[in-house]
Amino acid sequence: MEEQERINKDLDHNINYLKDLLGVGESFDIIFREYKVGHKRAASFSINGMTNDVILTNVFQDMLTLHPEELSINTLQKLFYTRATHSQVKLMDNMKDAVTSLLSGELLFLVDGETELIIFDARAYPARMPSESTIEKVTRGSRDAFVETLPFNTALIRRRLRDPNLRFEIVKVGVRSRGDIAVCYIKDITDPKLIDIVKQRLNNINIDGIPMAEKAIEEYIVGGSKWNPLPKIRYTERPDVAVVHLLEGHACIISDNSPNIMILPTTFWHHVQHVEEFHQHVMIGSYLRLVRLFGILLSLLLPPLWLALVLQRHLLPEALAFLGPRDPGIIPIGFQFLLAEVGVELVRMATVHVPTAQATSLGFIGAFMLGDFATKVGLFGNEIIFYTAVAAVGAFATPSIEFAMAIRFFRAVLLLLVLFFKLPGLIVGLIGIFIVMATTKSFGIPYLWPFLPFNLNGMKDVLLRLPLPSKVLRPAILKPLDPDRLENENKKDEDKDENK
Repeated sequence: MEEQERINKDLDHNINYLKDLLGVGESFDIIFREYKVGHKRAASFSINGMTNDVILTNVFQDMLTLHPEELSINTLQKLFYTRATHSQVKLMDNMKDAVTSLLSGELLFLVDGETELIIFDARAYPARMPSESTIEKVTRGSRDAFVETLPFNTALIRRRLRDPNLRFEIVKVGVRSRGDIAVCYIKDITDPKLIDIVKQRLNNINIDGIPMAEKAIEEYIVGGSKWNPLPKIRYTERPDVAVVHLLEGHACIISDNSPNIMILPTTFWHHVQHVEEFHQHVMIGSYLRLVRLFGILLSLLLPPLWLALVLQRHLLPEALAFLGPRDPGIIPIGFQFLLAEVGVELVRMATVHVPTAQATSLGFIGAFMLGDFATKVGLFGNEIIFYTAVAAVGAFATPSIEFAMAIRFFRAVLLLLVLFFKLPGLIVGLIGIFIVMATTKSFGIPYLWPFLPFNLNGMKDVLLRLPLPSKVLRPAILKPLDPDRLENENKKDEDKDENK
């Protein structure tokens, strides 16, 4: 261990080192306090606003009542084992790790003449209470969602999954930020190779900080081409969704300061499913899933396909001769679509950025004042506005914002190809999108599985909302250690023998 990482026996040396490092007197939130424990001097360092003063007051009252003769030898050990009554307390002999603990909200307690210090974890987390998710709303089901505080989020998962094999492994990320990242998985289900890959990639992150939390982490660990817009990780704000995926063999990454939990690996089908389906009857859930898939397909294909047929009207059969604008407007049709796409994106971004009270007014302005007046003055055709609106609604049908954005990007690319190359451009663009999806992998898992490679049982599960009693097998592509969701018969027999 390097010299600067060791705890010095001289208390003044440690105090001066920490004061200089942390800027005591410069930063008002660093709290320094000196004590007298028996005949020995002691000191503590903490962060204002991040510790529970009531708990620490009770602990220190017990520690400072010891008689001097009781502390003549092994002072720190006696304090730790007999007077440090708080449940979350530990000894540490490394100054670097101790400083990280302090900046995480824990309290350092040093005693003169000791080469170790005591760390009290009596953090008072700045947090909001769990509330309903604004993205993954349901008509039935729980209303609690993840928050920005890591221990709260792990507790929400523990509350639903009381499995002793559930693991939350902490990884510190960021040279300066030292942010807490928890890798969550079920030890006897999740493929160990997946966990090793995730932890290795997290440990290889070499940057000063991750202020953007989960998105910055995603860009470091997903691998593959950085220019591929398809999301390889699914985000969720719902604890029940996270637990469902954990039971299938997925892993979750929980970032402190973020209410979004990353689920990995994921495929195309994970981004087109919604928790609402599982709170409805099997037939209704299957119907909702198929409608959502149709809406996403419509969002991608409808505008470029219509544009391709209108630009080459001789390809239209007589039954579809009605397609095409009677009054095309001042701007060429292809550019109308592109301008309409930009307009929809501007309204969407403005709706996100304005206060909630103004969002409704902004939507009214975008729908009526811009869209309606643009058609009346002849800038846009009515059909362009209609098909753009249908495509926008179809993209919003998926609960995955990242996947919806990828669909909108692909649609814009197809419109450009159709504008310059007409129907052949559409065909080439669709083939290109399929190749991108077919070659994309999320942590080694094919993006289109179970369609490619084909798996019949898996296809039934992703296309239809199957009854939960029939879903006894975990997805084979995840290589789970425990392939089925039934209690092991051998384990039952072992339990019976023990009871006898």
